[in-house]
Amino acid sequence: MSTEKESPDVLEQIVDAVHQRHGHNVLAMDMSEFPLTMDIFLMVSADNRIQSRAIADHVERTARNLGWRLHHKEGYDEGSWILLDFIDLVVHIFLPDVRKYYNIESLWSDAPVKNFEDKSASEADEEFTFEITPSD
Repeated sequence: MSTEKESPDVLEQIVDAVHQRHGHNVLAMDMSEFPLTMDIFLMVSADNRIQSRAIADHVERTARNLGWRLHHKEGYDEGSWILLDFIDLVVHIFLPDVRKYYNIESLWSDAPVKNFEDKSASEADEEFTFEITPSD
C-alpha cells in the first residue's frame, strides 16, 4: 500500500463506498511485494447479483470522484464476480459461494492483510434520516 493513491484515506473512502451499499467481509491485501502490476486487492462480498452491481457502480463513482480512472471492468453483466481494475487497486466483488470457491485469499496467503469491520444495518443507515410531519 505504497503509493499516494493508496493512502489509507483513499482506501477508507472506497471501503466506505462498499459499506454504503451493504458490502461485507471486506479485506485489503497488500500486493506490493509481489511481481504484479497492482498494489492492493480489495475483496468484497455481496449477497446477490443486484447488490454486487450496486457496489461496483458506487465504488466506480467514488473512485472517479477521488481522481481514479477505471482501466478495466469484468463480470459486471453476470454479477457473481465483478472485477474493477484501477491499475494500482483491483476490487473484487463476489457472491459468497463464488468467493469461497476461488478462495483468492488463500492463493495469496503470504500477502499482508487488513480486515475492515462490517457496518451493521443500523450504522449504515445512520447517515440516512428524514422527518415526516403530519399534514393539517
